[in-house]
Amino acid sequence: MRHIIKLTLKEVVNKRIIHLGIILTLIYILVYGTGLYYTAKDMVFEGENFLWGQQIGYQLLTMGWYVSIFMVGAIAVVTGASSISQEIENGTILGLASSPIRRRDILLGKFIAYSMVTSLYSIVMIAVIISLNVYFFHLMIDPLDAAAGVLIYTLLPITILAFTILCSAMLSTMTAGISSFMFFLVTVIGGFVEQIGALISNASLVNIGIISSLLMPTDAVYRLALARATGTMGHSSIVNFGPFGTASSPSTLMFVYTLVYIAVLLRLAVYYFERKDL
Repeated sequence: MRHIIKLTLKEVVNKRIIHLGIILTLIYILVYGTGLYYTAKDMVFEGENFLWGQQIGYQLLTMGWYVSIFMVGAIAVVTGASSISQEIENGTILGLASSPIRRRDILLGKFIAYSMVTSLYSIVMIAVIISLNVYFFHLMIDPLDAAAGVLIYTLLPITILAFTILCSAMLSTMTAGISSFMFFLVTVIGGFVEQIGALISNASLVNIGIISSLLMPTDAVYRLALARATGTMGHSSIVNFGPFGTASSPSTLMFVYTLVYIAVLLRLAVYYFERKDL
């Protein structure tokens, strides 16, 4: 499995799509940081204006996190969709499968390598977003809470990867990529609907979000990570200012559910890959 991990990491480094993703992320951070600068430029963070500054900073923080979901999701889908199916289509998988390496190790090795890359990408981007908001808006965020939230957030790309690799083991590359990303978008929209429902006290909308989180708990992971990172701020009246926060925050059981969800998807992916005609 170590051999597969090393080969996959080298492959990721050589992929142009990853380089393009990094460049676009840097552009996003530059635009986002510029927006924060001009928003906070003329604001006074003292006395009666302190709470208002915290509210604005929190909403911009959650908006930055929310946009990052799509960027992280796109990277995870692009890397995961071609992990199995493309190598089968190109015939390169025959060299690995004919060696004394089990198909299980090939799939799990690729999953681990891609998880390392996408998790590192997520950690760096979210850490930068938090740092920019703390600097410009003097947000009261505990560093340990922020670190815990960022670590929980890494489950988001890992979950998407597990789902996409399952699709890659069953479908063609293009079909796997499109299906995974569309399914991911549906669950994100469901989470957004849940927050709207929580803000207007509509139980039906909240239930829609809960069901979508059970289908793919990416939005739940995002909300759970955000609530953990922002600490007491994420559970105060400040969250009622917009739909990007944690008006409806998942319980810690969703964290356990996500781990089980990933394990089940990987088991299914191994099952289909081991029985696939190469």
